[in-house]
Amino acid sequence: MSTTTNQMSLLDAIGFNAPEDEKPKKDKKSAAPEKPSKPKKRKSKKAAETAALASDVAAVEGTDPESATGAVPVKTSDAAVENPIENGEKSNGIGTLEIRPDGPLPLDKYLCFSLYSANHAMHGVYKTLLKDVGLTYPQFLAMTVLWDKNNVPVGAITQKLQLDTNTLTPLLKRLEAMGLLTRTRSTKDERQVILKLTRKGRNLQKKTEHFAECIFSSTGLSLEEIVDLQTKIMKLRDNLRNADLM
Repeated sequence: MSTTTNQMSLLDAIGFNAPEDEKPKKDKKSAAPEKPSKPKKRKSKKAAETAALASDVAAVEGTDPESATGAVPVKTSDAAVENPIENGEKSNGIGTLEIRPDGPLPLDKYLCFSLYSANHAMHGVYKTLLKDVGLTYPQFLAMTVLWDKNNVPVGAITQKLQLDTNTLTPLLKRLEAMGLLTRTRSTKDERQVILKLTRKGRNLQKKTEHFAECIFSSTGLSLEEIVDLQTKIMKLRDNLRNADLM
């Protein structure tokens, strides 16, 4: 028995097949290289996108793109990034939205309230001054018109004060009862009521001559600023009255 035969017998005895007895791996399926599965493709694509995003982040933050690990820095929580609106996050971080909720304006931003509160403050100053002469602010306005031009019909005051007759009539009756003016029918047109100051009414003007100086000093504005402010307010008033919303 040759040496080769003895070696083959020995291999059979210990449970090994001879090399020629082994099944050759000729199976095409097993021999052919496996095609990469779709998850691997998605993983590769995702990795590429992550690397590209990391490079962009590095460029924005001024770091070295080659030193980027591929992880994208996030400045807010994952929940805030997924749905920043629901989480109410306000951030300029990458991947988040800067939320600027639209809500009602605060009261001090309303132009109407600025005018209203300024007018109320002005009335407060006048209230102190008018207390000494026994007039209310609307009564003072009516008397101011008559001090400027006496012996005029009621319509002239309503137009000047921009009030309707129903609002002005009770006020004029009160001034008449105070002995500051008279109301008489016009001899030319009985439909007109003529207003005329009494001596008491004319003398009352002297007690109000210091009002202008007191108001001027209270405003803290220069004369030029007051004139400019008054011009703008009057323009605003006229624009609002001419608006289609009225």
